[in-house]
Order: sequence, then C-alpha cells, then structure tokens
Amino acid sequence: MSDRYHEGLRAMESGRYREAVAALESARVSRPHDPQVKLWLVMAYEANQQRQLARDLCRELTSHPDPQIRQQSQRVLYILEAPQLRRRAEWLNEIPPITDDALPSFTLGRPKVQPLPLPPEPPKTFTTVQNNYFIPIALVGISLGLLVWAGWG
Repeated sequence: MSDRYHEGLRAMESGRYREAVAALESARVSRPHDPQVKLWLVMAYEANQQRQLARDLCRELTSHPDPQIRQQSQRVLYILEAPQLRRRAEWLNEIPPITDDALPSFTLGRPKVQPLPLPPEPPKTFTTVQNNYFIPIALVGISLGLLVWAGWG
C-alpha cells in the first residue's frame, strides 16, 4: 500500500477528516483499482460531511467483482442512505471545529483561589488480631493425611 493510504488511515483515526480525504484521494489516484482505498475514502467523505460523494463512490463499489467488497459496500450504502433521525437541540452538545489556529496562550502563575487544606488524618489506632492458628493446624492435618495415604500405597 502507498504511504498516502497509511497517512489517510492515521488521519481518520485521529479525527482529521479533511486530511484523510486529501490523502486517500491521492492514494486512489495511485491505486485506482484498490477497493480498500475506496472504502476508506467513502468513510472519510462521510466523516467530512461530503455525503453525496460518499454515496456515489459506495454505489460504484456495489458492482465490484469481489463478493466480499460488494457485500461490505452494500451494507455501508444502506447505512449512508438511511434517513437522518431528528434530534432535539437539548440532546446535542456543540463541539467547535478543530482549526489550525494557534491555541490561546496561558500564563502560569499563582492561582487566585487558595486550595482547600487537606483534612486532618484520623488518629491511627492499632487493633490486635487474635491468631486462631487455622493455617498451621490445617497444614499439619494435610501433611499427616498425605503421610497416612502414602503409607497405604
């Protein structure tokens, strides 16, 4: 596989969908008959809100000669063509798009709010545990049982 293909996969995994589309499109040019490149490009198009391109490319893959690719693309196309569910605004969280702009710089300094003091440690009390000698007695019993059993054989 080409390096651009792997760059596209890494971009998809990290959520950089525009970069993934660019890398996978160039990988598609260098490997025009590779169905894996096309399937990943379908996913990248969908993730990048280019739904029509995703559907068109997926429809093209439904006539692929390999039955596994054909079946996989039919399943993906079924999902892509499914109606979008209506969601109420209060169910959603708006996530701002990731841009290449620099993040605002933060200055380090003293915090304005003093942290709360740690609670005092409870007094340490030592409880004595009374040994009931279960383990030594059990080991002696097992050892005697093994000796008796070995003596019978």
